[in-house]
Amino acid sequence: MQTTENPAQAVDQTASWRERADSELEKIVRLFSSTQLPDLCAKSLIIAPEKPSSKWSFGNQLLMLLAGTEDARGYRQWMDAKRYVRKGSKAFYILGPVFVKKRVDSPDPNDGEDIEVLVGFRAIPVFRLEDTEGADLPTYKPRDPPPLLDVAERYGMKVNYLRLSAGVYGLTDYERQVITLATEDWTVFWHELAHAIHRSYEPKTGHGQEPEAETIAQLVAATLARLYGRPDDSFSWTYLATQAQSASPQQVGRMCLRVLDRAKRVLDLIYEAPAQP
Repeated sequence: MQTTENPAQAVDQTASWRERADSELEKIVRLFSSTQLPDLCAKSLIIAPEKPSSKWSFGNQLLMLLAGTEDARGYRQWMDAKRYVRKGSKAFYILGPVFVKKRVDSPDPNDGEDIEVLVGFRAIPVFRLEDTEGADLPTYKPRDPPPLLDVAERYGMKVNYLRLSAGVYGLTDYERQVITLATEDWTVFWHELAHAIHRSYEPKTGHGQEPEAETIAQLVAATLARLYGRPDDSFSWTYLATQAQSASPQQVGRMCLRVLDRAKRVLDLIYEAPAQP
């Protein structure tokens, strides 16, 4: 005979999760307010199928995302991948550096040196993946998918794994509702998930990274890391110190306290229907 879950028990479990999350979050804020943790910034990046845009500058990658795609290439590059640009498709443009060779003289006329000097940029036409057709492209499948992917789905967010610019671990495209990860590190996914949930009720007001929004996302990620048995305090400290533009625990702590209630709200929304570890 199949039994149904006791609603009161389900409520108790959710309440317990919220209490644990609040407790860990407050411990993290106290820790960051009183101790400067070691600087351990590195995360392991994935070895995903190569794309030309993997080597683009961060600015050009943002132009690509603004164009509504996660993969863009020149006409011939698509042909090399056995995909073909549809007739009538319009290119968008990225910026490529223009170098010229300049002779650096030396006292010895036979001992000069040619160096490349940046003199400007040129517009390079590229086409979106969505404007092409042909062979399927290889995709990266995570070996160790993070918990709470179902929460991303609940908020309408698709999660992809792709190479990004050096030092960039994750990006969230709010318009297209896509989280892009360049690492299998769970905390990076949780950071981007927190952004998506936060922005679902508090729209972005500026351009680029906003320190308070970044602090909320990282506090949520650090809390989830503790709950799932993968503490990430050192990386989180370094990240938040960067956002606070100070290595002072007092400064970092003050910034954390300013957003504490908002971080709790994000955690509360995540655990409306928690997937328990």
